[in-house]
Amino acid sequence: MRLTTWLSQNRALGIAIAIVLAGCSSGAGFGSPASGPNPVQPYGQPMGVSPTPMVSGSGEPFIPGQEPPFAQPGGPPTATPTPAPNSITIVGPALRLAYDGSAKDPVKAPRMLELSFALENTTQNPAKVSSVVAHSGSTALGTSPIKVSAAPGQTSEVVALVLKTSDDPSKYKDVDLSFLDDAKKMVGSSKLDVPPMETQFTSLDEKHPKGPFSVDSLEISPINVGKAPHFECTFALTNATGSPVSVTEFDVKPPKGDTIKVYMLLPVPARSVSGFLSLVLPYNGDAVPSGTYTVTAMQTVNVAGRATAVLL
Repeated sequence: MRLTTWLSQNRALGIAIAIVLAGCSSGAGFGSPASGPNPVQPYGQPMGVSPTPMVSGSGEPFIPGQEPPFAQPGGPPTATPTPAPNSITIVGPALRLAYDGSAKDPVKAPRMLELSFALENTTQNPAKVSSVVAHSGSTALGTSPIKVSAAPGQTSEVVALVLKTSDDPSKYKDVDLSFLDDAKKMVGSSKLDVPPMETQFTSLDEKHPKGPFSVDSLEISPINVGKAPHFECTFALTNATGSPVSVTEFDVKPPKGDTIKVYMLLPVPARSVSGFLSLVLPYNGDAVPSGTYTVTAMQTVNVAGRATAVLL
């Protein structure tokens, strides 16, 4: 099932963490292989990676007038048949690490720490989150602005933002998050594990036929990174050939504007499928445009694989 379909049908469960991948087998990257089927069918027909939701923590309902408790990390959010009455809940908060596509060398640059969540409101008044404050133990990581509103009896759309951090977030084991409104009052809180940085490739089955190198399960979505427009590309790579493929850059073409070139060396072993890889990219315009985006994996001057997707 595609990630977007799963989200629309299971909003109360939050969104899945798309575990990200980077670099080479010497440890320059991060991520883990997607669970479930490989990005190709047994007979070689591309179908994309089918991600299994993996959430690093969950929020707890906040009853107005009471101090919100911290969520217990390490497990997926618990499904409830009906929302807690008269409560404001941070739904399905999840963290993942991504590449900074604007960095000169994204593999060597500090990772970007992304947070996704939704706001569920079963009170009789509007609810809003205006900022997220991040800590790791006694270390303050930063405050990130965000605008998320939920009308009485409604749940907001799932939003994604890059958390401001004073240091490389990959060095921390977990992060405490406080969700604040316009008056800096606590709306909710959560404690989430920071995903590990590991290079992961899953070998294709021996019976899997040879095929081309491909970019699979591409999804394009807007993401909040300060005031400037940004978007995120998430995809997996499949090398069904009998030889390693060294990707040297990713060319990302928005529906409007110039192609964005992300130079990064990514060796993909023969007969393997990668975990998910995420790139966060700035858009040189007033707003991220809707329409079809193209992501091309290049091997020096040759096209290794290509995929297209529309903005979510």
